[in-house]
Amino acid sequence: MADVAGVGGADLSENVVGSLNLEIEELDDAEYNIPPVEHTPTLESILHDLDDRASLSEDDMSNCLLPTAEGGFEGSETLSLGSMGSRSRSSSEQRQKSTRLATHNNPTQQTGSILRHVILKGISSQLMSASERINAGMPTAMAATTMIAVGTSHGLVLLFDASQTLRWCLGATEQDQGSVSSLSFNHDCTRLLAGYARGHILMFDVQNGKILRTMVDVHPPGTAVLHVKFTDLPTLALCSDSGGSVFELNFRRTMGIRGCDSKCLFSGSRGEVCCIEPLLLHPLASHPLQGVVLIAMATLSKIIVVSIRPRMQVIFTHPLHSTPAALPLITWQFVIIQMADASRVVDPVLAFARESTVYFFQVSVDARSKVRLAPLQKLTVPYILLSVHWLNTRTLAAFDTLEQLHLLDVRTQEELEVLDLSGVGLVYGTSHFKGLCTGGNVSKAMALAGERACYNSVVSFGNQMLILGTKSFHVLTIRTWNERLNHLVKQGRYLDALALGMAFYQDRAKAVVGLKGPKHKRKEIAHDKVLEILNTYIEDILMASDGNMELYQEAIPACVEYCIELEATDLLFGRLWDAFADTDARGIYLESLEPWLLNDRLQTVRPDVMQAFVRHYEQQNRLQALEACLVHVEVSSLDVHQVMSLCWAKGLYDAIIHVHNRGLRDYVAPIRELMPLLQAALATGKQLSDNQIALGNKLLVYISCCLAGRAYPVGDIPEDDVQSHSSLKAFLHFDTREFLNVLALAFEEPEFMSELGLRQVQRLVDILLLVMVQGDGYSPSQVGSLFTFLARQLAKPWCSLHVERQLFEQVVEFLTEGSTSSTMGHHEERQQALLELIRAGGLQHYNQEKLLAQALKAAFYRVCELLYEQRHEYDKILQCYLKDPLRRPQVFSYLRNILLIYTKAEERVRIESQVVENIKELLDIDAVRTGQIVTLHLSQLLPSIIDKLQSEPPILFQFLQGLFDYRDSHSTVGHMKEDLELDPHLVEQYIELLCQYNPDKVYSFLVSNEGYRLDQALQIVKKHNSIENTAYLLEKTGDFQSALNLLLTKLDVEIQQTLEASENGTHTALHDLATQLMGLCQRGSATLDENGRRGMWFPLLESLMKPQREVHGKLPVLQELTQQLLTSMSGYVSLPAILQVILKDPAYKDGKFGDIRELMMGMLSNSCYEETLLQTTSRLLSVDLHNKLARLMSDCNRGLSPRNPICALCRKPLDTMKATESAILFRCGHCYHAQCMKSQIHCCLCVSSSAIGKNANSEILPIRSSTLYSPSPVEPRTLSASQGLLHSQEFALKLAPPPIPDLEGLF
Repeated sequence: MADVAGVGGADLSENVVGSLNLEIEELDDAEYNIPPVEHTPTLESILHDLDDRASLSEDDMSNCLLPTAEGGFEGSETLSLGSMGSRSRSSSEQRQKSTRLATHNNPTQQTGSILRHVILKGISSQLMSASERINAGMPTAMAATTMIAVGTSHGLVLLFDASQTLRWCLGATEQDQGSVSSLSFNHDCTRLLAGYARGHILMFDVQNGKILRTMVDVHPPGTAVLHVKFTDLPTLALCSDSGGSVFELNFRRTMGIRGCDSKCLFSGSRGEVCCIEPLLLHPLASHPLQGVVLIAMATLSKIIVVSIRPRMQVIFTHPLHSTPAALPLITWQFVIIQMADASRVVDPVLAFARESTVYFFQVSVDARSKVRLAPLQKLTVPYILLSVHWLNTRTLAAFDTLEQLHLLDVRTQEELEVLDLSGVGLVYGTSHFKGLCTGGNVSKAMALAGERACYNSVVSFGNQMLILGTKSFHVLTIRTWNERLNHLVKQGRYLDALALGMAFYQDRAKAVVGLKGPKHKRKEIAHDKVLEILNTYIEDILMASDGNMELYQEAIPACVEYCIELEATDLLFGRLWDAFADTDARGIYLESLEPWLLNDRLQTVRPDVMQAFVRHYEQQNRLQALEACLVHVEVSSLDVHQVMSLCWAKGLYDAIIHVHNRGLRDYVAPIRELMPLLQAALATGKQLSDNQIALGNKLLVYISCCLAGRAYPVGDIPEDDVQSHSSLKAFLHFDTREFLNVLALAFEEPEFMSELGLRQVQRLVDILLLVMVQGDGYSPSQVGSLFTFLARQLAKPWCSLHVERQLFEQVVEFLTEGSTSSTMGHHEERQQALLELIRAGGLQHYNQEKLLAQALKAAFYRVCELLYEQRHEYDKILQCYLKDPLRRPQVFSYLRNILLIYTKAEERVRIESQVVENIKELLDIDAVRTGQIVTLHLSQLLPSIIDKLQSEPPILFQFLQGLFDYRDSHSTVGHMKEDLELDPHLVEQYIELLCQYNPDKVYSFLVSNEGYRLDQALQIVKKHNSIENTAYLLEKTGDFQSALNLLLTKLDVEIQQTLEASENGTHTALHDLATQLMGLCQRGSATLDENGRRGMWFPLLESLMKPQREVHGKLPVLQELTQQLLTSMSGYVSLPAILQVILKDPAYKDGKFGDIRELMMGMLSNSCYEETLLQTTSRLLSVDLHNKLARLMSDCNRGLSPRNPICALCRKPLDTMKATESAILFRCGHCYHAQCMKSQIHCCLCVSSSAIGKNANSEILPIRSSTLYSPSPVEPRTLSASQGLLHSQEFALKLAPPPIPDLEGLF
């Protein structure tokens, strides 16, 4: 049979007819209405019988993507996702119908503009023809370079050229190789490798269609070929199989005979490889990696990159974590990478993914010629990935489990477009991963992960992505930038086209293809294209809209924006302005100019347009917005008469100042014209109106701008003298503090750092001192604001003000005098000013003692702290914190820091003495934090503090409470309780104080602390008549009876109060006390005998039953407590004794059984529970014992057989024994002659002599016990394969064990 099934040959026709195997003897043409034909059709004519070989246009895409009504082909190995378990075919069809209906009902819904989706109609039709007419099977795999190869489920490979013409039909052999599972072209497209589901690999010559190599033993048999890949080397390829192994295929040709050598690169026993991808370097001939063959392999748990040339080496590994059902994905791409030194390199980037995470690693060669992989970034998507492929250096195509294609920008991680491809009927390689053609001998992990494998049906070539469907062949490419714009314009989406064009113009678009050249050239090309679209939009849409206001609202602001961005003001104020004769449309146009006027992007406007703008905003009464826009427009664009008339009439003072400054270059006239208005308002002595206040504030800001050399409100102006004493006084009277703040901001400008600027500052300061200090009419608060301003200016390091020495004294005296009577805000402001002056070194010449006295007098405690710190008088700083009401809580932080940092003996002693003296004030602030300081840092001062506070018990109690509270709250940190061992006298004193001031906490303290003496603590609590605490301490000493008597006394009182109170009460106290007594009895019963336990439980029972005898009638509370008591005591007192006490009680003696029925039933139920528990435990023990004995008996009756019918000592056969001889067989399987063993009872081979001597009488004998047997006399005979000692009837073991006795239930 021929090796190749070519196109158009007679032999091929015969082979095709023979392959159909039609078992029909004769066909009647008339019966079946078969028309006559002159020539039998060939395969070429069948597959090329097409009406149109061109690609399907996008207009026909919606119809072709819909699933057909016919069912799938029977016997196909590769099915679409709809036929798999994840989604039924019917649901897929319903979703397609619903999607089509939604698109019909919503005509505005459009497809994206980036991706161009094309169905290759020629290839699709020929695939369907081959499947239907010659039984080629359904498509299973493909490969693409300059040619396209498609494998089928019946083992054929259809090879197409770039014009979709079928060149070869390959692989028609007599041997059933299964479906084509993988295909691969070499880099020059002269060789084609095809892997099959039954494990075969064929190499074809693409030029003539011949089979060059048939490889059947290059990988383990019984495994399907999942991947075949060519490398850059023409004699080297790779393959991986369903066993998870990867093999290197080295092609050779010796003496004209072609062969192949296989070498295992990775064994599936170390982790099953799901996909492989070699790095192809032939596009970059000068790359440093030339000569290196890198292979990326992905297992279910990690990514491995290995170098197999020039030597085998593992370069990189990375773990992969995901769900078991997700397959790993690998793809390479050469990317231009910006380095840290601003240089650019072209390096391969490895992108690998699993589930929802994609990792990017750069491959480079370091200075030592070592290959390194450096991480670039990580991308997480909200869907499960099926396939990932590069389309260009910045764009990645991700295919998800819903069969949607996501176009991603790698750098920004932005999703650019989503395309639904669920209707293409994607081909899955599930059967290959499950090994259905090889008996399913794959692991469960591989079978589960391969449910949605599409490695060989979704491939990329260049910037194209090819998708193989069950009935169609799809190609997706990225449109060029011009095609994207034309596509949007063709759909009537002008605004989208303009927005995209602006993105191209501003160099911020994604997935750009075809826009080449330098940056300025690309910008110029995009500018012309966007301007062309904008002109078309204005002419075709806006001018022909006939007053559509909704369209105007959307379109006019966008057109204004694009005109300004493109700097097309002639279009903005020409054609676009003239297009809107309608008043409403022009209003939208004018309002669209506002944001561009405010951000200074549009400073020059055509005068008639600006006139209309002013008139429109005046009519709309939007005067504030109009004023904000006017100050940003050049005065040459304004109608000055129109603007000034409107501004004076409406009080638009900013616009007035702007016209004077920018138009007339007059900076004094605005003050001369506006100041009289402010002075007249102040002269009236009335409350200023909002408009007058706004005028004053604007003048303040205007003065500040002029002093700083800035224009009002923005920009710069030439230096000019605009100061005036009259104006200065008006500002000072209006708001002194804010005016001085304006001056302070102005002095920080660079203009006042120069020599001329410093002279201006000095002059202004002299004027301020002259006006406010030597003048009249200013309050002390205003003068204080001036000196505070001067103090801050003098404190600045760059300040060069020349002020007399006397002025410093005036500043200090003014800041310190009268500050105690000022408000808190002004007081802190003065103190802060003085602090800044001291820290800046402005008062180094000042008398420090005098300064400290003045600061103490003014209550400037932060200033005092700074002075004390400079003098190292840290003990006095404590007083500063205690006297400062704002910083009193911070005293503990200061103490902690100062005690940790400063450890000098003298300084520490002074600080400790201050703490002792001021302990009362510290306790008033926070007792717990005081205890913390003493515990951690000043534990040695504890006796001194206690002695000082002995005369004041409340304060002593407060201190001890803080001390113990801190210790208890931090008892687990650093073993605080053990580190701070307190004197028992101190603990007992605290207990006594607790009894006096907080008796409710005594019990919890006694329980949680152990540092007291029991006898002393018992006397203290007895002294204060604390019954519960006394009972607890008595119990702790072991005197349970006394503790019980005390609590019973209290119980009697509680019962009496309960009887006197209403029956509807909660009786919480009685319940708690009874529970406490029951707990006491239970704890005491653990250490007492029977009589002692009765002596504790029966008095308590008597206390509860006595009131029931005295009161005729039911007491639910006491009955409930009695029932609880009987249940609790049943575990410690015998049941007959309890019953005897109850029955002898007068309350129940003469009564009926119904009176004690509840008590008896409660006791009996508890007894029944215990009896059931005991029986269950006994039965469990007996069952366990029975099972254990059964296993032992089974082991003892198990048959034995020797390992070898030879004596282990003398090595002689056992079948040559005489009638008087015997043999010994051990459980280990070794056999001996009895005379060889002599007196030994252990297997000589299993137990060494030392072990025998050591364990002669140990428990090892039962484990290795032997079985003796003495055979009947037999005739000596030779042991053969079918007859011998072990096959004799005398040697047969009786394996039937004796019956197992039923031990269950005996114990």
